[in-house]
Amino acid sequence: MGTIVHGANGGFKGKAGSIIGSSWKSINYIKGLYKKRSKPASEAQMMQQEKFKTLMRFLLPINFFLKIGFGRKNAEKLTPINAAFQFNLDKAITGVYPNYALDYAKMSIADGGLYGGGTVAVAHDTGELTYSWSPEESATFETFADDLVYVLAYHPEKDEFISATAPSTRADGTVTFTVPDHLTTGSVHTWMFLSNRSKTKVSKSVYLGEVQLI
Repeated sequence: MGTIVHGANGGFKGKAGSIIGSSWKSINYIKGLYKKRSKPASEAQMMQQEKFKTLMRFLLPINFFLKIGFGRKNAEKLTPINAAFQFNLDKAITGVYPNYALDYAKMSIADGGLYGGGTVAVAHDTGELTYSWSPEESATFETFADDLVYVLAYHPEKDEFISATAPSTRADGTVTFTVPDHLTTGSVHTWMFLSNRSKTKVSKSVYLGEVQLI
C-alpha cells in the first residue's frame, strides 16, 4: 500500500495499483510496475547495454575517486558514478559492437575548475611509480599548499587499479609508491587530479600516459 507524503498534494511512497511511488534526492517519482519483456532487445539496445558494461566495469572499482572528481557534477540529480558515466560515454568508448574497448587517453576521472598540477609527469623505476607536479601555490589561481593530489594507475591485463595509500599535497611536488609484485610486468595507464582541502573544488583529471613496467 502506498503512503502519502506531505499531504494530499505531495508524493507518495510504495505500491498503489499498477504504479510505484518513490523519491531520491528530495525528488518524487512515480513509475509503472515492471513488465516482462515480450520481445528480444533491438541491436541498438544491445549496443547500448554493451557500452554500459564496458564503461561501468572500469568505473565501479574507483568510486572513491569519482566521489571527489564528480561529486559536485549535477549532484542534485546524479550520483558521482553516474555523472562520470555520462561524461565519458560519448568520448572514451572505441571499437565496433560487440568489441568495444576504452580509449584510456580520453577517460576522465575528475572534472572541475580548480587549477591543476602544472607541469606533471610520471616515471617508473625499480618497481616504483613516481608522479610529479608543480608545487607552487598561487593567489591568482586560488591554489594552496594543502590542495590534495590524487594519483591512479590501471593495469589492463590484470584489470586492477593501484594508487598511493593516501592523497599527497600540492606542496609535496611528488609521490612514490610501490607496484605490487603481481603487477610488475606489462604496462599501466596513469592519471592525476587535485582538489582543495575541503574537496569542494576539483581540477580536471590529466592522463599522464601509458607506462611500461618492464
